[in-house]
Amino acid sequence: MFEIPTHLNKRFEAGVARGKAIAVKINGVNIRAHEGESIGAVLTASGVRKIRYAPHPHDPRGLYCGMGSCYGCLVTVGGQPNIRACVTPVESGMEITLQDGFGKFTVESTMPVPAESEQFQIPLVIVGGGPAGLSAAIAAARFGIQVLVIDENCVAGGQIYRQLPPAFKVEQASKLGADYADGRMLLKQAADLSQFITIWNDALVWSVFESNQLAVERNNKLILIHAKAVIVATGAYERPFPVEGWTLPGVMTVGGAQTLLKSQRILPGNRVLLAGTGPLQLVVADQMLDAGMKIVAVAESVSHLIRGSYIFDLIRQPGLMFQGLKYLMRLKRESVPLLKSSVLAGIEGRESVVVAVVERIDDRLNRVPGTRQVFEVDTVCIGYGLIPNTWLTHMLGCRHEYDALTGCWAPVSGNNMETDKPGIFVAGDGAGVAGVLVATCEGAIAGLFAGAHAGGISTADAERAARPVRKKLSALRKFRHAMDRIYMIEPDLYSDISDDTIICRCEGVTAGEIRDSIRKGTLNPNDIKKRTRAGMGYCQGTNCFPTIAMILMNEFDVVPEALPWMTTRPPARPIPLSLLVTPGVQK
Repeated sequence: MFEIPTHLNKRFEAGVARGKAIAVKINGVNIRAHEGESIGAVLTASGVRKIRYAPHPHDPRGLYCGMGSCYGCLVTVGGQPNIRACVTPVESGMEITLQDGFGKFTVESTMPVPAESEQFQIPLVIVGGGPAGLSAAIAAARFGIQVLVIDENCVAGGQIYRQLPPAFKVEQASKLGADYADGRMLLKQAADLSQFITIWNDALVWSVFESNQLAVERNNKLILIHAKAVIVATGAYERPFPVEGWTLPGVMTVGGAQTLLKSQRILPGNRVLLAGTGPLQLVVADQMLDAGMKIVAVAESVSHLIRGSYIFDLIRQPGLMFQGLKYLMRLKRESVPLLKSSVLAGIEGRESVVVAVVERIDDRLNRVPGTRQVFEVDTVCIGYGLIPNTWLTHMLGCRHEYDALTGCWAPVSGNNMETDKPGIFVAGDGAGVAGVLVATCEGAIAGLFAGAHAGGISTADAERAARPVRKKLSALRKFRHAMDRIYMIEPDLYSDISDDTIICRCEGVTAGEIRDSIRKGTLNPNDIKKRTRAGMGYCQGTNCFPTIAMILMNEFDVVPEALPWMTTRPPARPIPLSLLVTPGVQK
């Protein structure tokens, strides 16, 4: 059922020395690994694409999101099932079993013991350690405010500033790119303020209780945190774009592939097709070429990457515009076809990707007959834009609005980044996808005014400190608005999803089942969830709600304002059972 190659090695160094070589077992086969690598990285480096069979419809799965949000790469470790391969570091002697279905505990499994628990108060909590969260912490700490940053990753920095594992050694930083250097600078600024900033890595916020009390899992301990102010800087995730075959091993998000390249120095594949829209896939294509990968084509759904009507707003940021042109010129220089007005139409293969199909679309996003192109590949990277990660702001009760340009919902906030819930602030892509420069500005503003709400700084001082940041932010937002109009996401882009295509990756629910439930009398995503189980899996609708919403808008004429969000229930993220059997919370 599962094949374990032992002769492949997709690692590349490029200025990095890996951690100490160690041995792990995968389905009983000894495999070389390195300290700091994730289980998913070791599997990919060893040529293992198929790492799980889904419970329903029992189809093969591999790495997809690469950041722990889709729960598609579950494996069993030491007898404990449902461990996320993409974010779990390997350890010497680790025994990993590729998982069939839900997995099960064995008689040798260690039974969970009750977790320790505690609670405490702090002026300011920031959820998310990316550029927005770190910038917020730095801005508040400079006024002497005690800040706790909670981040799921082993190292802070977020996706764009994703850092190498601590076990890796940088030998030539210039080969790691500008994002790595910018991330190191931001982390150093936070470290210089360590008397005020505490960063919890590998910590998971999983629920919100009364009075905005955050429930955190860290080191198998339940921690309840009361904060005077909360900044949600949870970033974004890749928009799902379901086509036939998109659940096959070898299909990844563009960001998932980027994680393997940037933080693990591992090739996601050999022959890759990138399909989507927006600048991120150009960035990742450039990184793939640096790593020596073969890109067969980049399929871009828009017809013009630079439109004359937006040129004035674009040239306000000449550095960003020049960088985009550099990426385009690199594709041309490397003879990589850039297929404009083209979308991913299907993916073929039995146990993993073999073929990707691309078709042209017209100005109304209809497929053009006779334009089918077939590419032999082992990897397909899908990148149709980003969606704000808003489960926490929904649990906090913040108001959200739909943005027609980006095709997603985002929390509503004012000039100070405060939501309609007093003391709850947002910043970065979780507040509306706008890129790293906007994120750092929004983070700084949120940090200042959250600090003021917590009582550590006067509102007048916060306003004075925020004034130059606001000026910079205004120009950046005009640039981003022009980019959003160029790469606008429309519901019609989802008009050709076949009934057999899986929409809910967790529960295996198809588009046909969703359409059938709608025709039987519901336009409410929560009712669709009850009738089909779409949204009841590990990710709680993160990866199926956006598509269900597009189907409702495109095929059933539902206006976005009439769509309620799929209700997120605690635990919003899977947690150890031991956390729910704590003997009592200690103060």
